[in-house]
Amino acid sequence: MFKVYIKKKDYAGGIVREEIKSENNAKIWKLSSNENILGPSPLAQGAIKRSLENIHEYDFRDDHLLKNAICETYPNLTSENLITANSGIEVLELITRGFLSPGLECIISHPTFVAYENMIENEGGKVINIPLNSKNYTIDVDGILNAVNDATRLVFITNPNNPTGTYTDKKKIDYLITNLPKDVVVVYDEVYFHFANASDFPRAFDYIKDNKNVIGIHSFSKAYGLAGIRLGYGISTSKIISYLENIKRPFMINTLSMVAGINALKDTEHLQRTVDLITTEKEWLYKEFRKLNVKYWPTQTNFIFIEPKIQLKDFVNEMLVQGIMIRGCEKFGAPNGARITIGNREANSALVKAISNIYNPL
Repeated sequence: MFKVYIKKKDYAGGIVREEIKSENNAKIWKLSSNENILGPSPLAQGAIKRSLENIHEYDFRDDHLLKNAICETYPNLTSENLITANSGIEVLELITRGFLSPGLECIISHPTFVAYENMIENEGGKVINIPLNSKNYTIDVDGILNAVNDATRLVFITNPNNPTGTYTDKKKIDYLITNLPKDVVVVYDEVYFHFANASDFPRAFDYIKDNKNVIGIHSFSKAYGLAGIRLGYGISTSKIISYLENIKRPFMINTLSMVAGINALKDTEHLQRTVDLITTEKEWLYKEFRKLNVKYWPTQTNFIFIEPKIQLKDFVNEMLVQGIMIRGCEKFGAPNGARITIGNREANSALVKAISNIYNPL
C-alpha cells in the first residue's frame, strides 16, 4: 500500500530564535540560517501591508505579473524561461517529481544542502555522492563524469556552495556540462549568486541560452530578506519549463508572497545595500579571524564556513551560551565544520568576541 522508499527524513532546518532561552533578556544574534540582517525591502513590506485587507480574495489569476517583474530585472529571460514556486525548495521538489522514478540515480556532492537527498529519495531515486575536493571544496568534475551511467538523470551543483561558501569556476563547469550526456539534467542551485563577485563565477543562464539541460534555482530568501515569505523560481529552457509547468498546481503562490516578490525586485537600492554590507563585513571578519587563528574558507556568499579548534558540538553550544546562534554542518557532510551568517558590524563584533572567549579563555 505504501511506497517503501518514502521514509522519515533526518533533515531539519536550524533552530529558531523562539527555541533559545536567554538569561536577563540578553541579546541573541541569529547567525545560523543565512538570513538578511537588514530585513526585507521597505517596498516589499509596504506592499504586504496594503494587500492584507484583500486576502479574502483571489488577487492573482496566475503568476504572470511576478514573471514580468523577474524579466524586467533580468532582460535576458522571458516568461517561457521561468517557473515560480513557494521557495527554491519547492522548485527542487517539482524537478525531482518530474525527472525521477524508482531506480534512477542523482549525483550530489557533499558537503551540500541536505534537502536534495530527501527529495531524491522521496521519488525512489538513488543518491550517488561524489564529494567536493577536500582542500578547496570545489566540484570533482572528473569524479562526477565517471559516475554517470544510463540510470543517471540529475546532477546537483550548488554554486556558490552551501555550507562552505566556496565556488567552482566557469572553466570547470563548462567542461562538466559539455561532457554530460544529453539526457542528464543539471540542477544548478545558485541562490547565493547576488553575493558572488569572482570574475570567473558561472551563471545558469550562461548554459540555458545555449539550450543546455540546466535548471537554475533562485530564491527571495537570501539577498532579498524574504525567508519567511517562501518564494523562489527556476530558470531553464522553454522545453524544460513547459514540462515542469504541467506538474505545478494552480493558485500556487499566495497574494502576500506575490506582491512581496514583485516589489522586492523593484528595490534595487535595498539589494545593493545588502550586497555592499556583506562585501565589507566579510573582509573585516577575514581580518579578525586571522588574528584569532580561525580556520576559514573565503566565501562567495553571505556566510563563512570555519573549522573550530574544539569539538564542533562543544563549539556550537559555547557560542550559543554567549548569545551567538551558528549552524553545525555535520548533517551537510562536513562533520568538523560550522557555518556562520555574516551580519552587521554589531553582530560580527559580538561573534568575534565570542570566538575569542572560547579560543583564549581567561
